[in-house]
Formats: sequence, C-alpha cells, structure tokens
Amino acid sequence: MQQMFARQQANCNRIEEIAEICQREQRQRNEAEETEYRALVRDNQQIEMRAQAFRAPDLRPGLTPTAQLREMVSAPNPSRSATIVLMREGEPAAGTAAPATSLMTTASLEGTGIIPVSEQEMLKPLRAGLIYDLVGLNIRSGLAAGSLRWPKHTKAIAQFADEGERLADAKVDFDKLTVTPRRLGVAVPVTREDLESSQGVVENVIREEMPASIIDLVNETMFATSATFTDKDGNSKNRKVVGPFVKAAENPFEFAGEVPTRKELLKMKAQVTAAGIKLTNAAWVMTETMKAELEDTKVDQGSGRFVCENDAIFGIPVFTTPFIGEGNVGFGEWSYQAAGFFGQTTIMVDPYTLARQNATDFILNAHFATATLCEDAFVLGHKKGTKA
Repeated sequence: MQQMFARQQANCNRIEEIAEICQREQRQRNEAEETEYRALVRDNQQIEMRAQAFRAPDLRPGLTPTAQLREMVSAPNPSRSATIVLMREGEPAAGTAAPATSLMTTASLEGTGIIPVSEQEMLKPLRAGLIYDLVGLNIRSGLAAGSLRWPKHTKAIAQFADEGERLADAKVDFDKLTVTPRRLGVAVPVTREDLESSQGVVENVIREEMPASIIDLVNETMFATSATFTDKDGNSKNRKVVGPFVKAAENPFEFAGEVPTRKELLKMKAQVTAAGIKLTNAAWVMTETMKAELEDTKVDQGSGRFVCENDAIFGIPVFTTPFIGEGNVGFGEWSYQAAGFFGQTTIMVDPYTLARQNATDFILNAHFATATLCEDAFVLGHKKGTKA
C-alpha cells in the first residue's frame, strides 16, 4: 500500500509540473504532454481501484449471518433454533465485558505519504491585525526559524578633568537580548454532516475564526499586565509569552482617583520621553470604559475641550482592548516592541484522523515571539492602592 501511494503521489507531482509549465507558457497541453497526462491519470485510477479492493472485507469464506438464518428457517428439523440479539454498534453483548480497543495512531504513518495534508496560505487578518493598524506595532511574518538576538551595551561616561589629571577608566558593558518563538495554534473538529448540511457556511466561518482567534491571543499577550492567567477551568497558569506591561506593572504610575487627570497623563508621557525615547509610534492603551470617562473629562470650564478627543490624547492615538484590564492605562513607544511570526503559518484540513467519527479537523499552527527592546519605553498607570 505504501509503494502504491508513493507512486500515486509521484504521478500527482508530475501532473502538477505539466500544469505549471502550461500555465507559465499560457498554452494547452501538447501531444506528448497529453499522452503522458492520460497515462498518469489511468495509473492513478488503477491504484485507487487496488486500494479499494485492499480495504474491502473478504466475505467469501463461510456463510453470512443472513445466509445462516435462511438455512435454519428452511431446515426440516424443527428442533433447531436461533437467538437474534439487537444491540447498538460497538455495544458488548449482555454478560460480557467490553473488548479493549486497540487504536491505530497516525504516528506509525508519519512520513509515508498515506495521509495527505492540505496546506494553505495564511489569511490576511493575521498579517494586518488590530495591533499593526491602531498601535503601530511592526508585526513581521515569515521570519527564519530559530531565535532572534539583539546585542546591546551600556553608555560610556565622560568626565571633566584638570590639566595633567589622569582620567578614570570608563567601561562599556556588552550584553544581549534573546527571544525564542513559541508555538500557538487552534484546532476545530467538526463532523462532515455539519459541513455538508450547511453547504459551506460552517467551513467559511471556521476559516475566518481561526486567524481571528490568533489576533485575539496576540492582543491578550501584548496588553496583559500579569504573567499569570486563569484558564476556563479556573486554574492559574503562567503565560508563555508576555508583552511590555507585565514588567511595567512592577513599578506602576499611580493615579489619585479612579480616572487619571490630564496632568497625570502628561506625567506618564513625560516619564517615557525623559528616558530619551523619541515618540514615533506612540499609543495609549485602555479599555472602552476608561476611554469613555476621559472623553467626558473636561480640560477646563471654558474651552469645551475634553482630555480624549477624536480617539486621541495629546494628539497620540488611543487603542482600546479589554485585555489591559479595567482601571489601567498604558502608554508606550511601540517601535521598541518587536514581534513576529516565525517559519510558515499553516492551515491544515485533516479529514482522516477523525474518520471513524466521520469528522474533519481544521488546524492552524504558527510560531510567535515578542520582545521589549527598551523597558523605559512603556509605562502603566492605575489608581493608587490597586493592583494592575
């Protein structure tokens, strides 16, 4: 069977080569290509017939249950009897234990080519997500597999000295910032009945929701203020990837009230710029509730101006997300937050692994990493005495 499927795959590869040549040269198949194409198709059909014959159960030896029943009914000896027991498929007979199921896994078929995998290009929303559009974060895709490393060093310190005085030794310390991508993905199993009866609607929704769920996870990772989270079962777990506000939450900027004043927001901005950070892709991050409060907070009594106007504070855009948490306000220069997808991001449609349940598995896999290149570029504020 493996040899047959390997030959079938080779035939398919050759057919694809012929199609690519014809498409590139914008022509139909010539006589030689047509002859070769028909031969390849016939060979694949024969392989499929042999595979079907191989899978079919052999019913020739012995009698089927129906034939045995008919034989007993037509027998002249009335003392012969038969007991018919109706049960659900897979249900053990009365008084007997359920047989142990020996599962065949796909691990034994890895690399054989028997299980085809359909790999497709990643959908656009993942590459131009909410972060890129509104915060200005540069999310790259298709990065080489492995880790990323940024060499860095400390400042050299100059000094004044008198004539003839010996200068003290200055030192420049070198270090590195390394980030390793982590796998993220989503799997949606769905029955074939659901796919067929919906006439493609369910499949279209799944294909739209899978990359959208990746965007949600990246947003949650980037704007969370804690290194831990609570899963759907109520268990506390550590995040595999965190954004800049987890570190900023260790030394937060504290507000006097529930809603920051205009002066407090100015001080948050000044905390970043005072560290020597140039604002090119700066953005505020808060919840919709906090944004609404600032849109209703007047600058003064006479101008009719508000702290947040036209989705901006001090001319800097405001990005809203629930993942930063109510009562928190984040500010940062997002050009200092590197992020990217490594290797190939794939959507695989697997109709074989769940074939016994007549189901198909839709799977998206990617590798994502993010790193804060300068911690001073970000600040997180919240009310004094509360936790981020």
